[in-house]
Amino acid sequence: MARPRAFDEESVLDNAMNVFWHKGFEATSVQDLVNETGLNRASMYASFGDKKALFLKVLDHYTLKISTVRFAKLLEMADGRRAICETFEDIMRVGLTDGRNKGCLMVNSGMELAPHDPETAAIARQSFKRIELLFVDALVRAQAQKTISDGKNIRALSRFLAGSAQGLQLMARRAADDATMRDFVDVVLSTLD
Repeated sequence: MARPRAFDEESVLDNAMNVFWHKGFEATSVQDLVNETGLNRASMYASFGDKKALFLKVLDHYTLKISTVRFAKLLEMADGRRAICETFEDIMRVGLTDGRNKGCLMVNSGMELAPHDPETAAIARQSFKRIELLFVDALVRAQAQKTISDGKNIRALSRFLAGSAQGLQLMARRAADDATMRDFVDVVLSTLD
């Protein structure tokens, strides 16, 4: 009979996520993960596998815990245009406060690893597609509500908005100033007019 785990998996994943988010995959050592999670190496390897396996589990955890919440308004708000506007306002607000120099773990990881790591590239593509589809839903609602033009190309606009959301998070990572981020959001949202 297997022994029950003597640790809170969500807490371990949160702590590992913060290390990878702050340092990136390559710069994070197993010792960093041991120090931050409180697990010893044997427990970490037995529970999660190697550093890469833990990292991939962290990306899933990030999607469920952070990304899903970050883009929830696109799915939940009845007013499609307002959902898009508030999503960008929220991303900017987080980027200017909590996210300063942090950005988005998925975007950061895609930039760091996707060019040479097919697993991370696939996860990053899947994440982008999921966000793109959330924008599609909001744009379809906005067109039905007559708050954006029927002439807008929903597919192209949803891809632009998903890419712009990633760009805004990259700007936060490089500590763009408030005025720069405000200008960026204003121009992005002007595409809805």
